[in-house]
Amino acid sequence: MSIATPYNISTNADLPSLSSILSNPHDVLPRLIHAQTSGLPRAHQDSALLAESIAGGYIAVDTVVIPWRPMVTETLLDEILADEHGCNESDDHRVLKVHARLLAVAEDPRGQLEPEAAATSGRYPLRADLIVWHATGVSESFECGSTDGRSILEQLQDGQVRVTILPFSGLATPYIQGYCFRLAANPPHRPLTKTDGMQAWAQILEALPASPPFLPSMLA
Repeated sequence: MSIATPYNISTNADLPSLSSILSNPHDVLPRLIHAQTSGLPRAHQDSALLAESIAGGYIAVDTVVIPWRPMVTETLLDEILADEHGCNESDDHRVLKVHARLLAVAEDPRGQLEPEAAATSGRYPLRADLIVWHATGVSESFECGSTDGRSILEQLQDGQVRVTILPFSGLATPYIQGYCFRLAANPPHRPLTKTDGMQAWAQILEALPASPPFLPSMLA
């Protein structure tokens, strides 16, 4: 892959506005969180109870945006995600997992990242793409690509302060955007800037075992 070309999917996929999610969650959520790279929904997923919880005010939703995104090459993907267990996943999903780390570090540069970690308790816990532990002792999770609404709700009810999803449709934009689900009493993400994103990216690159080759820092 060319170093100057970011991973991308169809630019026909639009991210819904927050107002459309809040006003019509039963219709918007399935198309947003269940969609695969192709745009088709993943089988056996459900968001009806999550939609009911949003409509009833039990769950709040926020947009989470960094108005910037870095170039990511295949080699850099391998280096950043080297601490994860090997699994059969698309490159688009792996890019979103890098974006999740960038969002997490941008919000809390001292947070402890745990990829592919248990997000609920019990004998058979649900595992999230990324868990972030904060110095206050609370944790939050990040899910990438197609996500089951039941999983989001269960993670929140089991103690995650927030669950942020990064849908595949977000890869069609020149910035990073996700949607944060939280109990109405829990705090939202703090607003993030381009500078926050660039500083987080620099921190992620500095933590790699070896210095990566020169990469453009911004999309054209």
